[in-house]
Amino acid sequence: MKALHKMDNLDKAGLLCKLFPEELENLQNAIEKQCGYFLKKETAFREGWYQKGFFTAEFWYRLVQNAQKGINKNEPLWKRPHWFTDHFFDGHHSIFAIHCLVEYADEEQCNPQLKQAIHLLFGSDKFLQTTLNDK
Repeated sequence: MKALHKMDNLDKAGLLCKLFPEELENLQNAIEKQCGYFLKKETAFREGWYQKGFFTAEFWYRLVQNAQKGINKNEPLWKRPHWFTDHFFDGHHSIFAIHCLVEYADEEQCNPQLKQAIHLLFGSDKFLQTTLNDK
């Protein structure tokens, strides 16, 4: 096994899947929940987007849409850990998946050991603030 500091996001996600195979369905559900949240609030997020450069609202929503495609497959990705990691954690797609994991780690229903593993492997910093003023 690689040292933690030499692991990329695919390696880290693969390790998480091996350590917590029983949690993969919950992790995919957390990703699905975040997809729904962002798609429901898309107009508000796009209007209030403040980050410039590479990390644009358009880029973020491409990540959301890619994650949603994986969720909509006939066979759930969580049933095949390799597919799960390849779809959600390859390249730039990992940005949204990590965001979802960090958000899920803050939820009460998250297994405390899984929360620790998420924070160890991916950190606890959020990529963006997801609080909106709902009117």
